[in-house]
Amino acid sequence: MVAQSRRAVRSWALWTLSVPALGVVVLVDLAAIAYGAQAFSELPSWRGLTVVVALTASALISVEGARRVESRRRRGGPLHKDLAPAWMIAAALVLHPALAILVAVLLRIWWRIRAGKCIPYRWAFSTAVCVIAIGAAHAVYQSALAMTGGSDLGLVVAMVGGALAYLATDTLLCGLAISLIVPGSSRQDTVGDKDDLCVDATAGTLGCLLAAATLVSPWFAFVAIPITLTAQRALLLGQLETEAHTDPKTSLGRVDWWRRRTEEILRASRSQREPMAVLLIDIDHFKQVNDRHGHLVGDEALRAVATILRSAIRTKDVIGRFGGEEFVIALPDTGLDDATVTADRLRTAVAASPLAAMCAGVLDDPDLDPDTFRLTVSIGVAVYPADGSTVDDLLLRADRAMYAAKDAGRDRVRLAADLHVRPREATPSATALPRPTPADLQHR
Repeated sequence: MVAQSRRAVRSWALWTLSVPALGVVVLVDLAAIAYGAQAFSELPSWRGLTVVVALTASALISVEGARRVESRRRRGGPLHKDLAPAWMIAAALVLHPALAILVAVLLRIWWRIRAGKCIPYRWAFSTAVCVIAIGAAHAVYQSALAMTGGSDLGLVVAMVGGALAYLATDTLLCGLAISLIVPGSSRQDTVGDKDDLCVDATAGTLGCLLAAATLVSPWFAFVAIPITLTAQRALLLGQLETEAHTDPKTSLGRVDWWRRRTEEILRASRSQREPMAVLLIDIDHFKQVNDRHGHLVGDEALRAVATILRSAIRTKDVIGRFGGEEFVIALPDTGLDDATVTADRLRTAVAASPLAAMCAGVLDDPDLDPDTFRLTVSIGVAVYPADGSTVDDLLLRADRAMYAAKDAGRDRVRLAADLHVRPREATPSATALPRPTPADLQHR
């Protein structure tokens, strides 16, 4: 029995963490336990349980009512923002820290029960972060209230300060943990993007309003339920907009979205008299991957190449999936020399990447030999204004340059400027680029 317990402990996912990550997780957990023990030891009485019940019950109803929406909003990666902190913020502002911690723990336990499978150390860490954030919010609220003398305006300022303290603590601790647990995480992976910050702002505002309402009557907390359900659906709109212009297979932009963004860049380039480059990228012999390994491996390889390309460009560059195994990138403020350097860097990055490992990690296909499963790309480069004055002009010239790269042996970069092809004149009817024929795709 003891031996089985020891084996179970050794199998915990906690021990797979690096030393820095393990240190942060354990330190935050211990700090939360210590603060919680101190808060309960200083609890003068259990007055306020009515507020605890009201906040917990209304939060559970809201969470259950928004479950389907949140499952739709949830994206890949460890970071996910929702409106659940609103009730914990309200509890931190109007309750003794011990009772506020009780609200947070009850909500976290319910989430653990409803979530089914989860990684225990991550659940414990998230709960600990909530406890520490409640402590920070309560301390800032009380300090600000004392400084402002308890006036009406001072109460508003104190509540806002407490909400900001909660959100800042949560963001910093979770961001630090994600950066250590998932090496190479970007700022968006650890802190979130603009939409995530908007979710935090909504949760903080709702938390302040909930706190003010419960000061009048604890049962006002239930009035927030329809508000939060409506807000959750409003948050879904941004997700749906993103899905509408995102290619589901590669998570890159669709070609129509890419075209709109590139036309905006081109207009800015005209007004500022700056160059702009377009890269058209095609995976060499991609049909052989599907024929030899199957379309599932082909899809994983396509995703892997998309990830490599996206990670090797600047934030302001715009990348999209052009169709099939083709990608297209718009490079603002980029002349011919810089575009050539960028194209060659992308070509080298794809050729040197361990695609077999990236695909096998998902599909566990033993036939993916790292020594033989390699992919290369051919890239055509066109630059505004030398190679064309419209997006279609640049695409046409980049497409011809890309074919020239394939004719030269593939795994090459070719420039439209070297082909000595005069760009076609822009006409009102020239709005779409002719698609290649099946014979062309077979040739590629």
